[in-house]
Amino acid sequence: MINVSKHGRRPAVWLGTIVASISLVISGAVVAWVGVSAGTALAGTGHHRKDVGTPPRRICQEDGRRTLTYRGVPYIVRNDVFYPERECIQLPRHGVGFTVVESHANSHVDDNEAFPEVIYGCEWGVCSPRTELPRKVYRLKVLTSSWSTSWRKAPGWFNVSYDVWFGHLHTIHGHALGAEMMIWLGTKRFGTPIGDPVTRIDGQRWYYARHLACDAYGCWNYVLFRRVVPTTHVSRLSLLPFIHYSERRRQIGYRWFLKSVDAGFEIWQKGSGLAVHSYSVRLRLKWVKPKRHPRIK
Repeated sequence: MINVSKHGRRPAVWLGTIVASISLVISGAVVAWVGVSAGTALAGTGHHRKDVGTPPRRICQEDGRRTLTYRGVPYIVRNDVFYPERECIQLPRHGVGFTVVESHANSHVDDNEAFPEVIYGCEWGVCSPRTELPRKVYRLKVLTSSWSTSWRKAPGWFNVSYDVWFGHLHTIHGHALGAEMMIWLGTKRFGTPIGDPVTRIDGQRWYYARHLACDAYGCWNYVLFRRVVPTTHVSRLSLLPFIHYSERRRQIGYRWFLKSVDAGFEIWQKGSGLAVHSYSVRLRLKWVKPKRHPRIK
């Protein structure tokens, strides 16, 4: 069993896979469209003059972040590092994404050391501006995502993962303390799971694992879907079947709040070259008839 420290301020998580020979248990109208295949040009480099007030394109600061906008929807790119090893991410000239250009992660134990990520929604008091989240799970009519990455040639020990958070309350600060649903598109230096059931979602097979995770903040359900056949990209992947699958197994409640849909790389070792080329989230909510209040005479 390996405990994974997901974020510096976040608690340890227990996974349901195998590392080498070790077993790891590890609605309405469109209200949000987050796209990252194109966008606003950022600061220039080389012999070009750098515009005054333009933020740098490279982020090396621990927990450094930039708000980038595409089609009027803001999104956050964050260099989430929670161990002293230095990590730098490079923002693209156009669009929203990042590339890990420097990583000194060197964990030899049970903790990953970074999760550079793209965020839509709210987590730990950080919200992408004008986000439609949090929203109750039963209000979700459409929730799809497209994501393109590069990871196969990157050295190290890591996974390529969606990180979707749910909470009992409509809050944006602190730990969600409901459920964390991870969807792994690929891994490096993780062995094949043994004993985990396989389910078919969106035409693909996924290993499924779950457990109760606890730390000083409290306890939450950890749910993992790991693609049997790894990939570098998904197109209009519906996240609702993953949520409903977890609902039926009482890992997520339909009255809980969806807090955020994040994507990035959990890194234990190395990781230079990992890249997010494009990322989008499409959210539609079900219309709910407003409650009628009795007329006061």
